[in-house]
Amino acid sequence: MDTFNIDDIKSLLPQELSEQKKGRLITALKQFHSKDIAQKNYTDFYSTSSFSYFLQGDLVKDLRFPSWDDESGTFEKVYHNVVLISNTCDMDENNPRDIPKQVMIAKLIELDKFENALHELEVTNSDVIINNVKSQHYSNIIYLPFTKDAEYIAYLDEISWISLEELKALKKDIDMNRISILDHFGFYLFVFKLSYHLHRLPEATDR
Repeated sequence: MDTFNIDDIKSLLPQELSEQKKGRLITALKQFHSKDIAQKNYTDFYSTSSFSYFLQGDLVKDLRFPSWDDESGTFEKVYHNVVLISNTCDMDENNPRDIPKQVMIAKLIELDKFENALHELEVTNSDVIINNVKSQHYSNIIYLPFTKDAEYIAYLDEISWISLEELKALKKDIDMNRISILDHFGFYLFVFKLSYHLHRLPEATDR
């Protein structure tokens, strides 16, 4: 199996994108091929467009999320800002389906709170960890640059779900309930991170 070349990104992009947008997107994505831990350029990460429905990768306010309590050995219901993991078509309640689908979500953690936790735990290489997070070096974490209110990270291995009905109820005030929408750059980086976290072919494992 041939190894994926970073220059092959162009073949994966939608044909309807202008050459200018393709060039910007390719440049943005190729910077993560480098192992340099310097902060990356996240310009044009979020969209300025408005949509009346939710899209994969949307950042959404205050959705219920289970939180494990070590002392009681039970899950508690809490509320977190989240990123929508499910694809856009699966979150459209107007799509007829024989088997109902749920909406997968990953909770968002403010980067400041994550950094403060590292300091409280007296992690000696916390600055390196933060740089690695911002450079997308951890397969299970995606860094989401500054939005309207904060920088976030999301753990791609800490996910939950809500029903389509719950998400549909938020559409009435969607502009209030949605934090940000990923633009092409943000969306493709999100999909690449999610794909790499969940699927690595070949794995050099004899099945």
